[in-house]
Amino acid sequence: MASPVFARTMFGCAGNPLIVALGVLLLVGCTEEPPELPEHAYTTFGDQWRCERGFKRVEDECQSVEVPEHAFLSYNGDDWTCERGFRRIEDDCQPVEVPKNAYLDYAGHRWACDRGFKRAEDECQPIEVSEEASPDLPEHAFVSYGDKWKCDRGFQRVTDRCEEIQVPEHTFLNDTGKDWKCERGYKRVKEQCQRIQVPEHAFLSTSGDAWVCDRGFKREGNRCSPQ
Repeated sequence: MASPVFARTMFGCAGNPLIVALGVLLLVGCTEEPPELPEHAYTTFGDQWRCERGFKRVEDECQSVEVPEHAFLSYNGDDWTCERGFRRIEDDCQPVEVPKNAYLDYAGHRWACDRGFKRAEDECQPIEVSEEASPDLPEHAFVSYGDKWKCDRGFQRVTDRCEEIQVPEHTFLNDTGKDWKCERGYKRVKEQCQRIQVPEHAFLSTSGDAWVCDRGFKREGNRCSPQ
């Protein structure tokens, strides 16, 4: 027969009485007080807890996340990220200075040089190339291999020429430079970007082109309802 000490340990109710009868352990009043939560917190499992979205854990309390200008809450809700075209410097978001012959990278927090240029400190300098035989190239094109050619970033091939890609409002060129992507808070609908209407008790997803309901709410059509 198990000892009362073993039974209390096994059931995780130390301090509660155990009744041993006919070789069967009966647990009486085995309840534990829920942990005392700080303001703006919720329980996860056992005696663990987390801060609500928009708050971060600092020791035994939840402190509000101060989101600076040109930033938004991260997906976990306990930190912030700078908008595209800005980069984090200490507690602020400062504009990314894009030099001539460069462009913002996919993440939008750094810049890269255009093809044919290389980075030299804070600018892009032309790459020196040897004069070799090359096919007749259309404007805004470069030799890829052999007698093949491709269009520069921001242009697309149309038969034997390179045409500029028409970038609609609230968009930017993707990493390939051959297509465009909507800014955060917009979604692509055919050949334009439409603003996402975020309902109450919701926030933009990590991708920035959809929304997610806050904890304790569920999606019902175009709104978030309590679970």
